Parts: sequence; structure tokens; C-alpha cells
Amino acid sequence: MMRILLAVIVAMCAFANPSFADTNKTRPHLQEGRSALNTKSLRSSRSSGGDVVALAERYVGTNPTKMRRLWCANFIGLMEKKVGRAGTGSNMARSYDKYGKKISRHEVRRGDIAVMSRGKRGGHVGYFVEWAPNGKAVIISGNSRGGKVSKGQYSLNRIYSWRRPA
Repeated sequence: MMRILLAVIVAMCAFANPSFADTNKTRPHLQEGRSALNTKSLRSSRSSGGDVVALAERYVGTNPTKMRRLWCANFIGLMEKKVGRAGTGSNMARSYDKYGKKISRHEVRRGDIAVMSRGKRGGHVGYFVEWAPNGKAVIISGNSRGGKVSKGQYSLNRIYSWRRPA
């Protein structure tokens, strides 16, 4: 019985979209600030921040804050609260520039917070997931293009502060 079930599963996988394959050979193309269609295939080693990233990944494609605008900091605050940390309590992304411990780009690991610029007005904040092969940072954040939680690649020149939640 188990062999039949296994054969059915293998057959189904053979017809599945290749983007669902979890291999290091193919990675979804992430555009700057946009969500990937399949973010599950991005791998990185779990570290102390792995739990908050895994939690944040549950909300990809949704808006758990129910706010219409300016909610990336609220999303980070919601995730911080869910893992037992305080967050900043602010709607402003730049409030995370003073949160936790300041770290250098070379110390960044999964679950650290990236505080970013967003044009001339405002900012953006999200959790670091991993380094993309092109050297950009893969960040999971709320209120990205499309107004949902998503993963995207961000140029390092946009990130002005790296913070380790305490």
C-alpha cells in the first residue's frame, strides 16, 4: 500500500510546475521589492532568527495588519510580539534604526532587521532571509508592492541600518 502511495506522489511531482522543486539548481527570480511566486525554495541555514522568518513566511501574500498604508513597521512589530520581543510600537520604519543591537553588514544573519530608504519620503523595514546570488539581500517585509507581505531582493545601497533584535 505504501509503495502505491509513494508511486502516486512521485507521479504527481513529475507533472508539477518546476518552480516548486526545492533544489539549489533553480531559484525563483526575485525582482527588487517584489514578491517571488515561489519563495519556499529559498534556503538558508536556520539561526536564532530563523523562527521569526519562518513565522513571517506564513503571512506571505496577505496583509495581517489590515492597514491600508504604511504598515511595514507594524508587520515587524507584530512578528516581534509573536516571538516574545517588544518591537518599537511605531508605524515608522525608521523607528527600527534604534531597535536591538546595531550590527555590520558582515555580521548579518537570518532574522536580523534591515532598515531601508524608500525614495525621498519614508522608509521600509523587513527581516533578512539570505544573500541572493547577485549579492542583493533577500528581505521579507510587509506592505511591499501589491500591499502584501512578500520576499524581494533589495540593493545594499538602500539598506542604511542592520539591527539584531534583542
